Amino acid sequence: MSTGAWRAAPILGVARVREAAEYYRDVLGFDLDPVDGVFQPLPDEPQGVYAIVSRGGAAVHLQVRRGAPAPQPRTALERDVYLYVDDVQALHDDLVRRGAKVLEPPHRTPYGLQEMVVEDRFGFRIAFGAAV
Repeated sequence: MSTGAWRAAPILGVARVREAAEYYRDVLGFDLDPVDGVFQPLPDEPQGVYAIVSRGGAAVHLQVRRGAPAPQPRTALERDVYLYVDDVQALHDDLVRRGAKVLEPPHRTPYGLQEMVVEDRFGFRIAFGAAV
């Protein structure tokens, strides 16, 4: 059995995969392959059914959830994805420039990380943290 490094990729269920992938590309600065970035198995699936976006070595998968509502309002502590980054402040500056909705600007947490939280246009909350 291999004991090498593990990697994780959260999967977010969205009603419109292409729109979500393009938002992650344009506003959150993730990479999206222009040819194969959105899997569209049938012509009558213009929004596609699956996409993978990546930034800084982290990937987020977007999967179609037909009829699924967006996340409901919740407490300030609730998150959907947590990504570790090298520089929270630089990321914050980039995301603000791109027009991202920042819920919590960079701050030091009681558990010893520098952290910020954004909310995507579908209601998912992504936290970014770095060791201080």
